[in-house]
Amino acid sequence: MGSHLAEAEIRNGNQVVALDLTPPDKVEHLLKDKNFRYVQGDILNKSLVESLVKEADLIYHLAAIACPKTYIEDPLMILNVNLGGLQLIIETAYRYNKKFVFTSSSEIYGKNLKVPWHEDDDRVLGATKTSRWVYSTAKAVGEHYCYAYAQKGLKMAMCRFFNFYGPRLDFIGRGRVMPCFLEKFLTNQPVEVVEPGDQTRCFTYIDDGIEGILKVAHLPEAEGEVFNLGAPDETTILELAQLMKKIGNFQSNIVIVPAQKIYGEGYEDIFRRVPDITKAKQILKWEPKTKLKDGLEKTINYYKDIYKRNKNI
Repeated sequence: MGSHLAEAEIRNGNQVVALDLTPPDKVEHLLKDKNFRYVQGDILNKSLVESLVKEADLIYHLAAIACPKTYIEDPLMILNVNLGGLQLIIETAYRYNKKFVFTSSSEIYGKNLKVPWHEDDDRVLGATKTSRWVYSTAKAVGEHYCYAYAQKGLKMAMCRFFNFYGPRLDFIGRGRVMPCFLEKFLTNQPVEVVEPGDQTRCFTYIDDGIEGILKVAHLPEAEGEVFNLGAPDETTILELAQLMKKIGNFQSNIVIVPAQKIYGEGYEDIFRRVPDITKAKQILKWEPKTKLKDGLEKTINYYKDIYKRNKNI
């Protein structure tokens, strides 16, 4: 997501400095741009964070581990990275009087059955011994930090993402559901859908999402607020797999499997995840435009090309 956001800010005439722990694979095309600088480093490195925040006008905090498998296998890592990194960077942004944009998640709402979810709706989570909820909790604590620092004078805004997808967001086989499905489709393996398969998600194409993030970051009316950013149209996970198979002309079988087979013990699913985007429409004048079929065609073609190139290396 960061690479798409960097492109958008550069198009708007701004200079961008990106900090990430990994090599700059997703921003390779930007490395020669005079308005872009890539810093490979750790968000938990206090002196590095301070030096970068001092020279910035606006801070986007996107750094987080958002992998359900990791929630179960290493919840401590989720807490250390997602909360430790946030605590360091928001405190630094506050000290240097920099505007701060926090990217939260639809996971915030947990398993609240009252959908669609409005920004002020209750959070409904499982027991704390269930590691599946550690990411949701970390994001919620992050929002509390934003509100707390706002009371002390920090300029901030927040957005909750609903299943962003598109080219370059993940590596094949990792991250969000689509690249995980695509790994199986591209290698002609069975595509595993967590039972029962009729749980729904609302998929938001990255171009629409970036447009929303920019409005959250730059509109004065958005300061101090949190916004749902998501397409309100529901799609079951089974329907998603079937649609991807059809669009990509893939041959893999689609099978329903228990969640424990993919994520291990301690996983709980959320059966409907639907945003109420009334607030975004009213204040940001934003709503998504890309139909799922159109976005999937672009996404599948991108990953097909990546897969072919990697096979030929």
